[in-house]
This record gives sequence, structure tokens and C-alpha cells, in this order.
Amino acid sequence: MSRSKSIPVQKSWKHCPVCGGVPVRSGSHPFVCRECGYRHYFSPCSAVGAILLNDADQVLFIIRGKAPGKGLLGLPGGFVDAGETAEEALVREVREELRLDVDTTQYIASFPNKYSFAGVTIPVTDLFFAVTVRSLRTIRVQAGEIDGWTFRDPTSVRSKELAFTTHRLALQAWRQ
Repeated sequence: MSRSKSIPVQKSWKHCPVCGGVPVRSGSHPFVCRECGYRHYFSPCSAVGAILLNDADQVLFIIRGKAPGKGLLGLPGGFVDAGETAEEALVREVREELRLDVDTTQYIASFPNKYSFAGVTIPVTDLFFAVTVRSLRTIRVQAGEIDGWTFRDPTSVRSKELAFTTHRLALQAWRQ
């Protein structure tokens, strides 16, 4: 997988969103506008991931269909939308990606992450949950987003097979 050069999100801000002015110092955190004084903190976005088991205690992994990590394994999940709780986002993402209906969620752990896309890297806080679903028979992957799915013994998955380091950390926290 080729990795393109990516810049931190604060370096991508060249002009103030309020007045169009320039920053006091380019690429600084927080962004401070020289003209109007507007201040913007680059706080992390939130994302969620699901650890879901089959009857053989294997974990469900998706095969990512898009960058970053195209072709690699990942836990089902995605970004939290404005106005959603983490649990609501988890239910929505599992439904969108796999057509599965989540019954229960149990918080496991959170980890800081960086998500690079379209040449910009944003800070993310990944929140992980163990989930149960009504039925695994309804799995249908989201076309264009997910290339497939597989159940695996989580101890057999090598780090280089995973799209994100935080997924490995979540699996370790879950096993403890």
C-alpha cells in the first residue's frame, strides 16, 4: 500500500474562516487570526469501533475498501457525527457497514489516533465497545466502503494486517 505525504490539519489552515485573514503563525496550534483574533483549537474528532464475536469466540473484522488501510483488516466502526453519542454512532456504523442490528454495547477503552486522508492528518480519539447483535445471518457489506468480512481468532491477527494500531490496542484491552 502506498502512503502519500500528509500534513497535520493545523498546517492546512491558511486563512481565517471568520474574516479570511492570515494566522499569527502558520501551522500553529491553536490557529489565531492576525486580523480579527479568532482562535481555533484543533481538538480530536471521535470515532468508534466494535468488537463483535461469533459462537466460536472469533472476532468479526471488516476488509477495508477505501484508504486509509484499503485491503487491510479493521473493526467495524467509523466517525461520530455531530449530535450523536458514541453508542449511537456505533449502532449506526455497524448497521451501515454490515447491516447488523446492535443489541448491547459495553465500553472497553479509548486510544488517541491520527487519521490521514486526502493529504491532511487529523487527531482522533478512538472509542471501542464490545457489542452483541440480534443475528449474524444478516451480514451484508456496504458496497464501495467494505470489500468483505471475516471472523478470526484475535490472537492470530498480526499487527501488519490491521489498518489501525488502535484496533490492536483495543483487542488487547478487551482480552484483559
